[in-house]
Amino acid sequence: MILITGGLGFLGCNLAKILSDAGEEVLLTANRNTEVPQLIAPSLGKSLTVTPLSITSLENIVRALRDYGVTAIVHAAARSEKGNTSLYQAMDVNVTGTINVLEAAWRAGIGRVLFISSEAVYQGTKQSEPFKEEEKLFITSDRFVPGTKKAGEILCLMYSQEHSMEAISIRLTRVYGPLYKGIRNLPGHMLEKAAKGIPIDLGNYDPHEAHDFIYAKDAARALAILLKAPELRHRIYNVGVGKLTRIGEFADAIRELLPEVEVHLGDAPGPLTSTKTPMDINACVDISRLCEETGFAPEYDPVRAVEHYVEWAKTGNYK
Repeated sequence: MILITGGLGFLGCNLAKILSDAGEEVLLTANRNTEVPQLIAPSLGKSLTVTPLSITSLENIVRALRDYGVTAIVHAAARSEKGNTSLYQAMDVNVTGTINVLEAAWRAGIGRVLFISSEAVYQGTKQSEPFKEEEKLFITSDRFVPGTKKAGEILCLMYSQEHSMEAISIRLTRVYGPLYKGIRNLPGHMLEKAAKGIPIDLGNYDPHEAHDFIYAKDAARALAILLKAPELRHRIYNVGVGKLTRIGEFADAIRELLPEVEVHLGDAPGPLTSTKTPMDINACVDISRLCEETGFAPEYDPVRAVEHYVEWAKTGNYK
């Protein structure tokens, strides 16, 4: 049984879909969010189980690991500033919760925990070369997630050293795809609108802004590979595409595949808006460690991502 904390979130559901389709038994935690998306609903009661669980309680995690026979964990639960979350609330979930997951895993004899970190840990480093896992990190951060992800990675390294666990930090880049909600990751927002035939009104955003965007299915597949790999030689892995993609490339793909959809990107008068903060990075991540050790290779460019997303949104076909 594989436990995914924050399992009813965007990334957790995409990973649960891939794992359950592959025949794995998956346990998802539900806390603030209790709605089960249609993407994974057909697997409920079969290969997929949902249980109420707050990771701020060590005892409850210990009990869940024992009761469900958990053998591996993907720790994806986290809180950001959204919804007026206070710093204390974010620390309680993101830091104390991570300590609890790691401690419970050690007590239960679980050998491998994947901690979902972020490319945001590289914040403050201004370079054009791809970021390698060995980069030195700045201690400062401008948001809750980058700061607490750095703390979580330190905890994972300490538990790995102290208890000979495989507590692996996964530095994910910007993920978009099925079930994504929000505006900060513009490709996900654009695909949702495009699939519904709704005009995309992003005239104030810069089409030349670029990130290492990774489609949710690629991201989930990379995590599944890391979960099942017989041996992992490192404790930190970048997971992305390994190159920068301009937001405008997604607009071009939508115009090519769905010419009936209005796309307004960067065409409004006046200065353009960026989704980046001054501390955010301007380079992709280096994924050679992941690819060389596991054979992973990204499959979805903007055109193929639009094709897959529209097919899924209209027919429910995730294959």
